[in-house]
Amino acid sequence: MPSYLTLRERHDRKLASYRDGVEALKPELARYALAHGGRFILFGSAARGTPHDESDVDIIADFPERGSVPACSFADERCWALGLKPDCRPLEWTSDTVVARALEEGVMLGGEP
Repeated sequence: MPSYLTLRERHDRKLASYRDGVEALKPELARYALAHGGRFILFGSAARGTPHDESDVDIIADFPERGSVPACSFADERCWALGLKPDCRPLEWTSDTVVARALEEGVMLGGEP
């Protein structure tokens, strides 16, 4: 007789997959940031480690000389490849309130812009 997963088991697996994806994403973003002279700020539930079923990955890209848009493209591609929903935005397109919250709670990946 086949074994079926309970809703709780499915939920737990989905959250574990999310957490594993975020952990795999962090070094990739850090390497990109160091190679391109900027940084990513990972914030929200991904940084806090408190995802829920509909969590995306909140990222701010802070790169010099118009490098933030290509950095967001890279972050988006890597998120999708890891089964994550990205929400990346360039620093210059982000409100001061969101930037302040991200800087307070976030995880910095890479160097200083």
